[in-house]
Amino acid sequence: MSRLLRLVRAVSYTPARQLLGRCKLIVKRHCWVAAVACWPSLAERKHRPAPSPASDPPMPLWPASRATHVFRAGNGNWTFDFLNRTLELDSPVRWHHPILATGTRLWKLHLHYFDWAGKLADGDFIELTEDWIAHNRPYKEGYWLDSWNSYAISIRVVAWMGELALRAQRLPADFVSRLEQSIQEQVHFLHSNLELDIGGNHVVKNIKALLWAARYFDGAESAVWRARGAAMLAVEMKRQILPDGFHFERSPAYHIQVLTDLLDAWRLLPAGPLQDRLGQTLDSMLQAAVDMSHPDGSVALFNDGGLNMTYELSVVIDAFEQTLGKPAPAQRATAHFADAGYQVMHSAAITFLHDAGAVGPDGLPAHAHGDIHSFELSVGGLRFVVDAGVYEYNSGTRRELSRSTLMHNTVTLDDRDQCEFWGAFRMGRRARVRVNDVRAKPARLLVDAEHDGYSHLPGAPLHRRIVEALPSGRVQIRDRVMGGIGQVVRARLLLHPEVTVEEQGAGNWRLSRRAAALDLTCGQLLSVRVEPSVWWPDFGVELKTSVIVMEMGTAPVDCTFSLTVPTNSSVQLPHAKTPGHA
Repeated sequence: MSRLLRLVRAVSYTPARQLLGRCKLIVKRHCWVAAVACWPSLAERKHRPAPSPASDPPMPLWPASRATHVFRAGNGNWTFDFLNRTLELDSPVRWHHPILATGTRLWKLHLHYFDWAGKLADGDFIELTEDWIAHNRPYKEGYWLDSWNSYAISIRVVAWMGELALRAQRLPADFVSRLEQSIQEQVHFLHSNLELDIGGNHVVKNIKALLWAARYFDGAESAVWRARGAAMLAVEMKRQILPDGFHFERSPAYHIQVLTDLLDAWRLLPAGPLQDRLGQTLDSMLQAAVDMSHPDGSVALFNDGGLNMTYELSVVIDAFEQTLGKPAPAQRATAHFADAGYQVMHSAAITFLHDAGAVGPDGLPAHAHGDIHSFELSVGGLRFVVDAGVYEYNSGTRRELSRSTLMHNTVTLDDRDQCEFWGAFRMGRRARVRVNDVRAKPARLLVDAEHDGYSHLPGAPLHRRIVEALPSGRVQIRDRVMGGIGQVVRARLLLHPEVTVEEQGAGNWRLSRRAAALDLTCGQLLSVRVEPSVWWPDFGVELKTSVIVMEMGTAPVDCTFSLTVPTNSSVQLPHAKTPGHA
């Protein structure tokens, strides 16, 4: 019964259009599987007229993924390295090897993305694309999970069209024709199987693929793709990009992914009102990305994301300036993203990034974490207090922990989660945030907010956190649990693996990393201890680190602690990869 109620709570937050879209796709997919089982010829490649490529196909804007590696092993097999996991597959490639069909199949999806094709020599590119076309047909059971997954198609066809634009003069004409026919077939399939049931960044990928194909090919079908892509883009810009410029899934890493896709969309559109509107959206999106980045050039890890799951901010800035022909916005000393719920302070001493917003959109909580009132902190250009990050998307202990409130720099009651997480991407009951006050000034950042994620517990407790950050390097945090009946209240600080901790007297601790230092003062707390923990800065990467656990007593409580850069701390700021302060 509890599982049923959890499912009901999850479904109750999902918009009807998404539920209807999912039902349609489920019926459609299984009907196709049943039909092809009876009439196999339905899955055979249709002999369409050869597509006519445009005379000026779009060229790739982005370099090959820095986190993927593909090379041929000494025995002639292929070695693929995705998500920090290396596998050797036979040649011809076993695209559906049983070891790949695990969990969410994320590694297998990366294999089918082909966004790594830019690292291949011409001969290898021909071999692997021909091999994929020959051994991957739709409408087998589970075809929608990987090879003919609409998200994978969206990435793969863009990668192939980009490679053809770069290599066409060097490739055999008959191969180019076969590849273009396959691309046309896949885009035709995509157009009929858009991910309207999921939405979010997936739909943005679908739109980009439609617009790219519309520019790559001439003809009536291209006009249909262009019209559908442009119409969807107009809708999704309003739906997904919040008024403050942040992507509504509230993951800084996915925000950059969507930003890069929309940069491509801008240059694929004809001049006109839609392109103008998208240009304004890109301005605000890049401002958010710049503000939400640390001095090391990488974004914060709030919600799902990894330090290397997207392009470096410097690469995005260069692409923005090259594409739109104007300078990128400067990083602001302080900023408040009222819709996304983030607040930031950047100074020579600290970078402080704070979350006082909703965990994610109600209809798409897949990438949300229990991180309300959590924060990240860099000192002298070095990360000190870090977000847990993500190890994997497969269901299990690591996935559960990465989303849990236990792994974030905030308060737990009885070590419970703020929201009802389950499965790899599901969420039932969810917390609501009320912001009482925010003052974002260059000389002072003040945030006063509360959430009701624990209000279902006895005594209906609310967690209120009041944060004050100063550019000199002082952050003071007051935690109040109002209401409640005896729940154990704990606050945590997850530290970067290079940070060491030394007690300097009752309630005082020195945190050090290289030449930088930070003092933790928490005099009236019941106890403070340092425990072993882990940090997942990227998929498949687990680093041992430490977490400071502060015992605050039992609800209701009112406790304060502070983090201060000592005046005698000597730090060497790194060369910034982001624009200078405004």
